[in-house]
Amino acid sequence: MDRPVVSVFLALSLDGFIAGSDGDLSWLNLYATDSALETGYERLLHDIDTLLMGRNTYEKVLSFDSWPYSGKRVVVMTHRPFFARHGEMAQAGPLHEVLERLWEQGARHVYLDGGQVVRQGLADGLVDELTLSWVPVILGDGIGLFHGLQNRSAWEANEVRRLPSGLVQTSYRSPFPKEADHKGGGVS
Repeated sequence: MDRPVVSVFLALSLDGFIAGSDGDLSWLNLYATDSALETGYERLLHDIDTLLMGRNTYEKVLSFDSWPYSGKRVVVMTHRPFFARHGEMAQAGPLHEVLERLWEQGARHVYLDGGQVVRQGLADGLVDELTLSWVPVILGDGIGLFHGLQNRSAWEANEVRRLPSGLVQTSYRSPFPKEADHKGGGVS
């Protein structure tokens, strides 16, 4: 079975956290001056056809002033009861199976978002493109992007840029072949 190209695009602290210990993202506000065009986020949203996020990230996005994904297919990985508010759909199961189902439904480029989903994608060798915007802040504690990953992997850096706000953004290419062996579990 084939699967879509999978991209990750995240901001993280210098010590590798994507959120504070209670899910706090306020530390990002000081560096939110870069536009979506400058960061490449706008280009990513244009290139993808599906956004696949974890339930916790979905709940966080629902707290924003407006829904940022109008016009995009949004899939939420969850095993809990789910009520769509903007046309999104729920999926459960191991990430590789969800990606296979999305491929069968026509998805060709998927953006993964959310710590658990991204970690599962990294652990299972499913991430093809990884763009990290390093925020010059040390949080000391929080939700770590790489916490719990057990397999060593080497990534090829495509591009390194310093953004106007002071963020340093690095884009990486996966060391894994797209048809990597999958052995992961699901995400709640």
